[in-house]
Amino acid sequence: MAIKISDIPSEGFSLEFDQTLELLGQATAVTANLGIKPGGKGILQMTGRVQAAPTLECSRCLRKFSSPVDAAFNIELAPMSAQGTSSEHELVRGELDMEFYQGEELEPIEFVREQLLIALPMVPLHDPGCKGLCSVCGTDLNEAECGCRREQPGAFSALKDLLKK
Repeated sequence: MAIKISDIPSEGFSLEFDQTLELLGQATAVTANLGIKPGGKGILQMTGRVQAAPTLECSRCLRKFSSPVDAAFNIELAPMSAQGTSSEHELVRGELDMEFYQGEELEPIEFVREQLLIALPMVPLHDPGCKGLCSVCGTDLNEAECGCRREQPGAFSALKDLLKK
């Protein structure tokens, strides 16, 4: 679904799609509404909203769960030529919030995928009160207590003893 940059009208245009994307190694249904409007010097403004419900794995108990995402975004796109011809370019403050594109076409699906990944939690939890797995026997502590002694010395127990001295 590549968009030719030269075909974008000066007033911009809107694009809607419902598609299945590969996200975190699995197929995920995605709905997106995008608006793309050209600015000066090849700069484009892309605004939109993306919705999906990817399946994530709880980082404490490894339980699979659906994590609904509804994210709005506003991206400024500049051509790679705006950075200059040097292979190394130090970003200035105004370029930190900018995305760059190369060539005469844009692939909006890649920007949508990126916005989805940004909107996902860094540490996914199926429930904020998740107790996780027992570090000794692996029992899911949300479902049952196992009775294991988990007070075994950890990696930082030597530091605790040093502080006492």
